[in-house]
Amino acid sequence: MTENTNEPGQPTPPPPSGFEAPGPATPPPAAAPPPPAAGYAAPPPAPTGPGGVTNTMAIVTLIAGIAGLTFVPFIGSIVAVITGPMAERQIAQTGEDGAQLAKIGKILGWVGLILGALAIVGVILFWVVFAASVANA
Repeated sequence: MTENTNEPGQPTPPPPSGFEAPGPATPPPAAAPPPPAAGYAAPPPAPTGPGGVTNTMAIVTLIAGIAGLTFVPFIGSIVAVITGPMAERQIAQTGEDGAQLAKIGKILGWVGLILGALAIVGVILFWVVFAASVANA
């Protein structure tokens, strides 16, 4: 028989049935803290050799191509179309970076020239149609 540890006059608690609500959950053990940082890492070394330098003419081509579509229409596009092949030739000779810059600048230059030519044709057509409608009125 089990011993009654209750005070006299208190009923004996029922035996555990296995379906009782669990008690307060114990938190899982904390993970170990990360090791302390060893300070800032050194910056990566600067690229050496001819592959690490971007061709200046390629940068000029890209800037002229963008300017030909925005700030200096037509003139910037002509500069980009001229300097693009020059930059590509220099890159082939020296092995510098910037082939994509030169190609994109040259494409932007041609797009600017085509848009400029279409704008000129559109203005001429507008004035021809306008003059014809005024003459007929």
